[in-house]
Amino acid sequence: MLRGDSFSGGLLVMPAAPNDATPRTSRRDLFKQLGGTAAAFAFLAAAGPLATASPAVAAAAGPVRTSNRVRKLLTRLTIDEKISLVHGATDPQRLGQAGYLPGVERLGIPELRLTDGPAGVNVARSATGLPPVSTLGATFNPHLARDYGAVMGREGRTLGMDVLLAPQIELSRTPLFSRNKDQAGEDPYLNALIGVAQVEGVQAQGMLAQAKHFLANNQSVGQNGDFTTGKGAYDFRVDDRTLHEIYLPAWEAVVRAGVASVMAAYNHLNGQWNSENKTTLTGILRGELGFDGFVTSDWGATHSVSIDAGLDMQMPDAGYFGTALKAAIAAGTVPQAALDTAVGRILGQYDAFGMLDSTRVHARGNVDVEAGARVARAVATQGAVLLANDGGLPLSRTALRDLALIGPTAAQVAISASGERAYGFEERMVGPLDALRRTAGHDAHIRYAAGLDLTGTAVPASAFPSGLTRTSGTGAQVPDRAVDFTGGRAFATGSTETWTGDFTPPTTGEYALSVQGWGAALGLSLDGTQIVTAATSRDSFVRKWSSIVPTTDGLDNGRTSLQLTGGRTYALKITATGWAAGTADRGPVQVRFAWVTPEERAANIREAAALARTVHTPVVFAYNGAGGSFGGASETGSLALPDHQDELIAAVAAANPRTVLVLNTGTPNTMPWRRQIGTILRAGYVGQEGGWATADLLLGRANPSGRLTVTYPKQLTDHPAHAPGHPERYLGVNEVVTYSEGIFTGYRGFDKAGTEPLFPFGHGLSYTEFGYGRLSVRRDGDGLAVSFTVTNRGRRSGAEVPQVYLGAAHGAPVEMAVKSLAGFERVELDPGESRRVTARISERQLSYWDTVRGRWVRARGERPVYVGASSRDIRLTGTTGGSHGH
Repeated sequence: MLRGDSFSGGLLVMPAAPNDATPRTSRRDLFKQLGGTAAAFAFLAAAGPLATASPAVAAAAGPVRTSNRVRKLLTRLTIDEKISLVHGATDPQRLGQAGYLPGVERLGIPELRLTDGPAGVNVARSATGLPPVSTLGATFNPHLARDYGAVMGREGRTLGMDVLLAPQIELSRTPLFSRNKDQAGEDPYLNALIGVAQVEGVQAQGMLAQAKHFLANNQSVGQNGDFTTGKGAYDFRVDDRTLHEIYLPAWEAVVRAGVASVMAAYNHLNGQWNSENKTTLTGILRGELGFDGFVTSDWGATHSVSIDAGLDMQMPDAGYFGTALKAAIAAGTVPQAALDTAVGRILGQYDAFGMLDSTRVHARGNVDVEAGARVARAVATQGAVLLANDGGLPLSRTALRDLALIGPTAAQVAISASGERAYGFEERMVGPLDALRRTAGHDAHIRYAAGLDLTGTAVPASAFPSGLTRTSGTGAQVPDRAVDFTGGRAFATGSTETWTGDFTPPTTGEYALSVQGWGAALGLSLDGTQIVTAATSRDSFVRKWSSIVPTTDGLDNGRTSLQLTGGRTYALKITATGWAAGTADRGPVQVRFAWVTPEERAANIREAAALARTVHTPVVFAYNGAGGSFGGASETGSLALPDHQDELIAAVAAANPRTVLVLNTGTPNTMPWRRQIGTILRAGYVGQEGGWATADLLLGRANPSGRLTVTYPKQLTDHPAHAPGHPERYLGVNEVVTYSEGIFTGYRGFDKAGTEPLFPFGHGLSYTEFGYGRLSVRRDGDGLAVSFTVTNRGRRSGAEVPQVYLGAAHGAPVEMAVKSLAGFERVELDPGESRRVTARISERQLSYWDTVRGRWVRARGERPVYVGASSRDIRLTGTTGGSHGH
């Protein structure tokens, strides 16, 4: 970690293990001593590691420590009451959250409500639409990550929630993982710091944080197989050194920061489901890392009565932890002590957060909309990464007098892709186009072309040569010529309607087909196969996230692309099932069947190119992640932008060499047009305030300072997880995925292979220039202090993110990474200003995991020390001076 203005929660600063006999100060006590603020968790984070233990010692970890209050409750609870505290149930209030425990009213044990993160509070009522964690991570700013967590914790409490299912701290091992947008990237050090800061922010509000998903949950392919039987699930095999050096550091970090809960992931790991893996849940998480909170399953990830393995709570129901658990205890196959231990862990967190004695941090009465908006805008601004700049940004006055914005996410703000996030406040959702028009000045002239039409038009009657039959919920049937019942033509609230008939496209080609609407769950089927849905309810609410943006008239947009044959007849079925009473925003049922034909798509691209040819500067907005349950990137083997956007970008760039590109993406994408585009701003998914933030960046009112948290490959096969000759790393062999790249994931793998990336980890430009100098590397206790000076050599104020990397130790007994991130700091400097920065590198960071001895061992020999603006842009080089190992 870096000294000065940097984040103080340096989780990887590892002093010697404490004596087991040393009295422990509980998180509850510390929380009270430090005023119930994030300072308590920052203190814990900086206080050094818990003792690491060999697997044998870890497996024999003792019983959970409980307070007198909890011990007394355990003696008074009946077995049925205990069991009610270890599995999910239905919330009678139906607030829209993910999980619920009923509590035990007679003993003063309150209800517990668990809400999805990891980007805002996902319940029926509105909360701030924060940018996702991929954008947050790109800020390289743990201070801002703490504020991000505080917004979620504060708003969660206001909305009646108790546990936030965040932070998400998997590593981005493959660029194809659909959840990469929810993660802080490929480096364990960065991931740990961003995760810890979120935990601090959330829990300082009296909200319990639940880190997810434990462990090695890095792809959807093979993750869980059949959801009911588990058949077809792959086994993910990761060696012990790789687990400890790459995938466990963030978990150790949040444990030491006092995280209240952990979620066990869906996948198998080294032969067992994560939710019943005693080696990881009890041996590593509790015995080695010292976790004393409670573990829940991911939703539907419980496969047995695995409470004795270390799983404390099944979510979202009682499938195994209800009647089956009670029967197992009665039969003696599960000890009563296992149930008591699980309940003790759960109630221990109730107690630690003041939920049992009314000392919990007070919940605010109303969501502070403006406070949340400020943080959302700051994340969107600081998380934008300037990938390339040939002078196209910031936009000049000349450019603004004759500017064109192109692309659907120019007109509508790309908050994020898919669910597990807060949707945001719709009245605050202003697209970059409108934000620019409002702030660019009176002499600005800004035109717009969609380029790619995500809304389309209602499919005309000519595509239904025999007409359509509409069947209402009462069974009555009427003929319809098309399906376009929106606005004043909408059906009554709660209506159910079904359309059937023959659908005949006029020409052969790729069609974008959409079922659009609101007020009803919608489905579209062709030839008996459902191909897309929209506006489906989750418990008591619905969100418009079936596509990257809603339709231009505000409907949810379930959209897919299909190759259709002209003149062929397809059996069409469209269903609209009105939302149930009690669903938030329930109203008239609107439904439309829309398309974009191959001819319309080509015409839209031609129109955009024609507009680009007539203006001084065209700015194209592109996106990935089509919406749906998760979104972010399709796990089908391609990094290409969806929806023919590469074609659009190439056409606009060919029409005008001054083309600027803005990427609203959550994962890397290939860039076949890279030589044609000189200026690229990777804005990411930008949250509800992102239109304003993007406008500020384009105008130069804000200076880009974000950095890439993942390496961008030129092609998928350049990435270590997808290297030719290694099918076991992603698609698997005989349903086994092996992390055979070991510790060489992300930029470490690129360095080892000598592969040139499209853009490296840590990369990000600025509208100003920074210089580095005066490197000093000296011993500092058991570690190192690396000092250097950063100077703003340009004419604008800006922020630089200097990064410190450790090289491999000469003569080490294990293969080590060419470079590993060991420190960074976001440094804001005025023109001409210099600042001295010092990075502290701990003994732990100078060590490797010895798989024979089951502990960390410092590598002997001299090591290079690199300071740079990215993992490949090294400005200064020194050495450790031959510091001794042991």
